Amino acid sequence: MKLKDVEFAPLCMPLERRFQTLAAAGWIYLIVLGGLTGWAILLYILVATQFWWASLLYVLWIYLDRSVAWDNRGRFRFMRRLTWWTYFKNYFPVSLVKTHDLPADKSYLFAAYPHGVLCFGSFTNFGTDAGQFSELFPGLFSYIITLNLHFFMPFTRELAIGLGLQESSEKSLMNLLNNKKGNVAVLMVGGVSEAFKSFPGPYHLILKNRKGFIRVALQTGASLVPVFSFGETNVYGLGEAQPNSFWEKVLKFIKWKSGNKVPVGRGFFQYSFGVVPRRHPIVTVVGKPIDVPKIVKPEKEDIEKYHQIFIEELTKLFEEHKTKYTTHPDEMELILD
Repeated sequence: MKLKDVEFAPLCMPLERRFQTLAAAGWIYLIVLGGLTGWAILLYILVATQFWWASLLYVLWIYLDRSVAWDNRGRFRFMRRLTWWTYFKNYFPVSLVKTHDLPADKSYLFAAYPHGVLCFGSFTNFGTDAGQFSELFPGLFSYIITLNLHFFMPFTRELAIGLGLQESSEKSLMNLLNNKKGNVAVLMVGGVSEAFKSFPGPYHLILKNRKGFIRVALQTGASLVPVFSFGETNVYGLGEAQPNSFWEKVLKFIKWKSGNKVPVGRGFFQYSFGVVPRRHPIVTVVGKPIDVPKIVKPEKEDIEKYHQIFIEELTKLFEEHKTKYTTHPDEMELILD
């Protein structure tokens, strides 16, 4: 049903789909406002309840427990098995494709592309147990590499710990990969900069000058694995803030890096606009592992060599699978920045 260009969801929607939408909307809330909500709750406990001392102890614990950001010891792992993630996976839906065996007698560095707005494909497949990762790759356990900021947000930090997140730092990656077996570090190499390029159309990947992950792989001897999530950039549409409008001024104020281009999702009860991602299939394909020698102090030539090999393998992975999981002609192009 449409009303003034707004398309509303049918009233008689199956309960299963309502739960799926709720799971997607809830995750967006946690990512965008979860940290601020946690600090607001903590502040309320501090100034308006008799348990003010508990809030101070919790803040002290966050500080003392800061090493969990680079050395996640596996607390709260039950959070990966919550039914919520199954609804979340089925909302898009998200699926995982295996192309090669990955023996559990070594460690792996998954270099995943594209980042997308919020890494829905990689997060679902490697940060939760809702997918088939443990079945397709027995003996491996995945850790998603993310911003250190998440480990200083009250309450949501425990969720991050339970999901197996670790901070994006060399120390964190070394702890995961050096002389370890069965560990998989999942790194969104393009980072936040690539998120600003995550709109429908050709895939824009930030890779040419990103070589730190190659150095870490060489230092630890972990195999490099190219990973590509087809459909990741389609869960949000492309919108534009009108010149001199309120929204354009807001974008300039927050120093938005995509000019007047903004991602447009949907709402909970309508499909036309909002921050909830849209339903679109996401297929994450795990490519061929690139075995690298362990070099404690890799030379520039070594890094350049394996960086070029990785680019070739990632491009090959994209070309081999794009016609299987991409239906729009403008998505058949890979642009490396």
